[in-house]
Amino acid sequence: MTEEPQSGLLRAFDELLDLYRLLEQENELLRGQLRRHAAGEMQIREAERRMMEMRGISPSIMRERFHALLAARHP
Repeated sequence: MTEEPQSGLLRAFDELLDLYRLLEQENELLRGQLRRHAAGEMQIREAERRMMEMRGISPSIMRERFHALLAARHP
């Protein structure tokens, strides 16, 4: 018996969201460690700015997109 293509895509999407959440948790732990150092906050801001510039996306747009995905998946 084969699986419906849509259900396979939904499961893959759920797995990607789970991975993203784990990455967010790890990121927050690393940020906490960086903030203990004098220049840590500046390093965090610079890295975020560069990443967004590379993607051509502002941080607020990225957050809006992620929240929209979550809202569409889990009403």
